[in-house]
Amino acid sequence: MLNVKDFGAAGDGATSDTYALRRALAAGGEIYFPAGTYLTATLELKSHTKLHFAPGAKLLADLDKTDWIPAARDPESRHAKHPSPYFMPEEGRDEFGLLYAYRAKDIEIEGGTLAANDRAYCVKEPLSAVIADENSIFAPDYFRQPTFWLKPCRPRPKMMLFEKCENVSVSGLRVERAPCFSGWFLDCENLRFEGLTVRNDYAQPSADGLHLSSCRNVLVSRGDFHCGDDCIAIDCTYGKPAENIRVENCVFETSIHAVRIYSGLDLDVVYGREKSAYVRGVKILGCRIREACAVLLMNACDGDISDIEYKDTVAEQSFPGTALCITADEGKISDVTVENLRFRGNGAGYFFAEKNGEINGVTLKNCSLNVVPVPKMHGDDFDRMQTHAYSLPYALVMRGAKNVSLLNTEISIAPVSAEGYTEEELGKLRAALGEEKFRAVFAPVKEPIFAHGCENVRIK
Repeated sequence: MLNVKDFGAAGDGATSDTYALRRALAAGGEIYFPAGTYLTATLELKSHTKLHFAPGAKLLADLDKTDWIPAARDPESRHAKHPSPYFMPEEGRDEFGLLYAYRAKDIEIEGGTLAANDRAYCVKEPLSAVIADENSIFAPDYFRQPTFWLKPCRPRPKMMLFEKCENVSVSGLRVERAPCFSGWFLDCENLRFEGLTVRNDYAQPSADGLHLSSCRNVLVSRGDFHCGDDCIAIDCTYGKPAENIRVENCVFETSIHAVRIYSGLDLDVVYGREKSAYVRGVKILGCRIREACAVLLMNACDGDISDIEYKDTVAEQSFPGTALCITADEGKISDVTVENLRFRGNGAGYFFAEKNGEINGVTLKNCSLNVVPVPKMHGDDFDRMQTHAYSLPYALVMRGAKNVSLLNTEISIAPVSAEGYTEEELGKLRAALGEEKFRAVFAPVKEPIFAHGCENVRIK
């Protein structure tokens, strides 16, 4: 086992260790990091590399961009063919990783911390909020907003950026204050994440936990995620399948979605449907959600999604969101089972299919959805496609869905309350919304389930 200190690494958090660490990696094999903080730019991992971090060993992303290495551009990737849908124009087209691997196999990472100075990659962009609340978060259609959001102003490295890799094992790793994705894995196979801890800022844009694009044969176990975006994101937007992905016994806390499964990104980035781009065979089992805008968000823009199981989950939600958001405008979503979900939050669900999209085969079994509303923008008559769960209705609202079954599933909805709003805040809200909309926001929910243009909805 090679010790990075023997290659000149200081580990004092102030001296750049980039070239000392690269020399150690070039020697190959097993690399040992004693306790210390190693200031570094991109470290590229080759095949058959094992990183072993002692307790207290940390890699800190160097803010000096001089030594960062852009990721390779793969001509097979749809990301390489189109302007990146994920990041701001100020960031440019290049992608960077703190730990980076391309076409490598048999990589192991044990222990350690990957860290960055997240706020240094953004500037404060002013917001005009209906009700200013610095303890809230920035999200469209939220009544309470902070007075600014963090706008990226320079390239943000991913803490792990792996593309077209095989047989990667990550155990006992901690990621903190990531400026962007904690881990982005593209067209990779046979990935194992055991005991991954993520501690990112709620307000940091795109501060996902694990982002899995067109990956196959993945296990995520005993993770603990605190994120500023999706804790787990699964998509096929690389242009290849995403399948056989299992997430079990994890804890999620985020300002956005606990789990997001999609094809295409949002409604404004649609690459075009391809038979080779789909998501299939995803299991989310035995997880706990401390906070999220949605427990599960699924959207089919330009590829099909099928065979999804989400079981044995306990979830709490204070943000104005919903438990389940399932939408399809070009792709098909089918064979989805949500079982043993115990949820307390601000909305039951929103199933919406339009254009060429299809939702066919969703089962809620042995679920309890206890909705305790806080005032939010969209009532139960809301009829627009959404790809985020911000401010969706209180009830379970379904439009254009087929073969939906609610088996031994209870949905209870308490009255909408203005508790927590001062008279001054209510006056601001009334002035911003108008009297008719203001009254609608606080109107009682008529029914726990609304089905519009649906076929074969069973409630037993």
